[in-house]
Formats: sequence, C-alpha cells, structure tokens
Amino acid sequence: MAQLTNLNVSPYYDDFDKADAFHRVLFRPGFSIQARELTTLQSILQDQIEQHGNHIFKEGSVVIPGQVSYSDAYYSLALESTFGGEDVRPSQYYNATTPVTLTGVTSGVKAQVIGYAEGSTTSQPYLYVQYVQTGTDNNTGVFLDSENIIADSVVTHTTSYAANIASGTTFSSSAAGTGSAVTVESGVYYIRGSFVRNEKQTVVLSNTSTTETTRVGFLINETLISPEIDATLTDNATGSNNFAAVGAHRLKITLTLAKLDTTSVDDSLFVELIRTKLGRVTQLTRGTDYAVLGDTLARRTFDESGDYTVRPFQFSVNESIDNDYAGETNVGIYGTGVTTDDNNTADESLLSISITPGKAYVKGYEVEKTAATFLDLKKARDFNTVNAGVTTFEMGNFAFATNLFGTPDIGNISGETTPYKEVGLFTDFTETRGNASGYQVGVSRVRAVEYFSGTIGNNDAQFKLYLFDVRMFTYLNLGNGTDADVYHSTPSPLLTATHTTGGVKITGVTSGATGLVYAGATSGGRVALTNVIGTFVSGEKLTASDSAETGQ
Repeated sequence: MAQLTNLNVSPYYDDFDKADAFHRVLFRPGFSIQARELTTLQSILQDQIEQHGNHIFKEGSVVIPGQVSYSDAYYSLALESTFGGEDVRPSQYYNATTPVTLTGVTSGVKAQVIGYAEGSTTSQPYLYVQYVQTGTDNNTGVFLDSENIIADSVVTHTTSYAANIASGTTFSSSAAGTGSAVTVESGVYYIRGSFVRNEKQTVVLSNTSTTETTRVGFLINETLISPEIDATLTDNATGSNNFAAVGAHRLKITLTLAKLDTTSVDDSLFVELIRTKLGRVTQLTRGTDYAVLGDTLARRTFDESGDYTVRPFQFSVNESIDNDYAGETNVGIYGTGVTTDDNNTADESLLSISITPGKAYVKGYEVEKTAATFLDLKKARDFNTVNAGVTTFEMGNFAFATNLFGTPDIGNISGETTPYKEVGLFTDFTETRGNASGYQVGVSRVRAVEYFSGTIGNNDAQFKLYLFDVRMFTYLNLGNGTDADVYHSTPSPLLTATHTTGGVKITGVTSGATGLVYAGATSGGRVALTNVIGTFVSGEKLTASDSAETGQ
C-alpha cells in the first residue's frame, strides 16, 4: 500500500505516475529547476524502494524487531484528583530516563513510576508503577487507600513540592490495582512502501482488569510538517534558524500504539500486532512476514515435506454450558447466553471443541496457535424411528460363491458344541452341487452369507461368503525312516500311532519348524498342517507333542 496523502495539489504538484515509466529526472544547464521536478525525483526513487520492499516484505512486517510483549501484571495506582486544593498533574511524577521513586507515607511501600494517565471527569488520574520494596508494617506490599505519597524529585502541580515531601494522596478506595498492557520496543516496520521507525510505546488495556478482549497495533498517521509548525525546518545557513527564510515542507509517517475493539474491521489506518481474548493472547505478530520470498520458501517446504505438525494440536470435547446428567454436573466452557469464541450464543444445544496450542506447516506456511481455540459443534437433536428396518453393512473379508448348495453354520446350533463350523477350501470350482472338487488347500469358517446378484436358486446366483479364521495347509510327506522323498500309501508309525486327531503339534528336529495337525485332510503318508511357523527340511526327523516317537 502506497502513502495515502495526495501530493498532487498546491503547492507541491507532484504529478508522478508510475504508468509514465519515468525513471529519472534529467536537469539541464541554463534551465531553472522546478519545485515539482525535485518532488517527482523523490517519488521516482520512493517507487523503486516500494517495489523492492513489496517483493521482500508484506505490509506491516517487522524489519528491525520492535519486540511486542503482553503483561497481565501491570500495576496501577489511582490518585485523588486534587492535593492541597490544586489539580494533581500525574505527568510530574514521570521521567522516562530517570524513573521517579514513590514512597507511601503510611505503608512505607516504594515503587518506581513507569507511566501515567491524566484524569478526566469520569476517571481518576493514574500512575503506573513497578514495586521495588514492601512496606514496614507487613502489609500486602502495595500502597494503601487514602495515604499520602512522596517522590524523590520535585513535583509541581501549581505549587512546587520539594523532593521527599508529600505531594499527592492515593484514592479513597481500591487505589492499588493490577491491570494489563501491551508494550512494543523501538524498531522498524514496513508501512505503506516505507521503512518507518517506531519508538518504544506502551498501551494500557485496563487499569484494573486482566481479562480484556481487544486488538492492539499501530495507528498510521500521515502529516505534512511546515516550518511554521517545526521551526527547525527554517534556513540554517548561518548556523541558526532563520525565521525569515522558510523552506520546504515534510511528509511524516508516525506509528502510535493503540487498542481497538475486536469488532472493528477497517484496517486502512491500522496494523494489528497482537490480539487478546479474555486476557489470553490468541494472535501475535511473528518476527518478519515475507512476501514473494516467503511464498518461494513455502513452496519449497511443501514440495519436500508436505503438510506436517511440529507441536501437534490436541482435541477435546466439552459442554458449551454447565448441565446435569444422572446426578453429575458436566462443566461447560461458557456461561449461559455468553457469546462464544465462534460467535454463537452458548446454550444446551452446543458442544465446545477445544484445540490446544500447537504449530504446523500448511502448504509450506507456518501456522502457530499460542492459545487454546474453541469451536462450536451442534449436538445431534433430530432423530427418526424405524420399526423392523433392515440395515446392510460390510462385515469384513468375503469371497464370491456360485452354485451354492445349502448354507454353512454361521452361529450356535442347538445341541452342537462348536459354532461357525468349518468349510474346506479347494483348488477347483464345484461342478456338482454338494460335492467338493479338486485338491483341498485350506479351511475356514463363515460369519455370514449375503445375496449379491443373479436369481436365487439358480446355479449362477452370486453370494458373498464372509470368511474368518482362514487357515491354509502345509502338507508333509512322511517317509519310512530312511528316505524322506519316498511316498508311502500307508502312513508311518508316527502318524498311525497317535496323530490322526487334530491339534497335535509337529516339530522338525533339524529346522525347528512347527505346525498343527489338521486331521480332516490327513491321510496315508501325508499330514496336513496349519499354523506353520518356519520351513521344514527334507529328511529331518519329526517329533509330536503327544508322543515320544519320532519319524521322517
């Protein structure tokens, strides 16, 4: 944003227009210099500085930090409006370079004055202090009501009071208070295309409250200064100001720290630095906010890292207001009827989602929350009643089945001890309904059967079989104790003796591999194992968990 003051008026006539693409003013010998040419020369240079500044900085960015700080322990002292029949002048107690020290005549408390506020028809004069010594009577460490105070320097209201002589009286009630304030140190900010210096300033949010909700920042003021206003602008060719030789005017930009309501939206004359909500800092200006340069860094960060959190945000769900349920009180965030952080009215129909402070990078840009954020969520209040309704839902892994014949047991059957009876898994499709086909490779159980497509009763009808407890087989061919590769039509003694029932654990003596015998697929010299861990090796001896015998 460029300056707002229009200089293309009398007596300046600065008609610079960047659309003209003029980059220099070329003076010529023998021709007089016009005042507007000198002014336009500055505007050309200022435009170049502004274009470079806009590339690097965003409007309102910190160039040389003036640190911004918030204090909720800003001590105040209210004074009586008069002393000795004279209006009290609180400015007399303030010295920026050599702080004045106050002493309570009754309490003995000592404090240094760091600021002041003039009184009005509706408020007392105030001093802002830092306590440096507690009192002599073991009090609370603050000034008492209606006690005289003395300063260690001369104080003049109308009459002058010497140092260490009573020169004022504290207010009659609640004289000592604790308020809140924002301070910004001296620095340089990028404002309206210029690098503007600010002095150290403090704005008091409240003399007695630490729960203020407000916006704090710089009010921008552009003024024209003439020699009639500032005598130092007169000609000083002789070493002193010549009041008869006035000269050029000056354009001055000043930054004044001020507070605004959070409802204010006109920021044409305002740059926000910090925002508070009930005494909590919710937004705080970061060090330097870069423009095109910042966009480039953000793009590179996002390309290599994506979105991520540095300090993760935590979420919790709370009641919006207090309510009782089953004899227990659920504590809410707000009082009934209070305006929430999300600009709704707190009531029973809302929940409040609390998001803790945290830091993240979104699309490469830094996003940091320094205070908890509360968002409103409407509770479910609408409902519908369905009588004997049917709801379909997915129940996990399934396989399509056709040519279905009967249905497997999918639950407890009266008189049976094992629910969800097993079904075999084979290598070939079943052509004859009711007869297994191919080579059995495993076993499973069925949790549910769901119609999918086709005509029920026809061979091509498709059903979903929701399977669980799927166990694939590993087959072992048992030898006669001398050659593990020889297939025998009759099982070895190891198998026939004890292991035709399922569940027996078989272990390879050499490999250490283990598996459980599945009796339903064990026949001849071939043993079917499930739950195999490891790899059996050819020719090794096997041991069984329920037998001392071994075999190959």
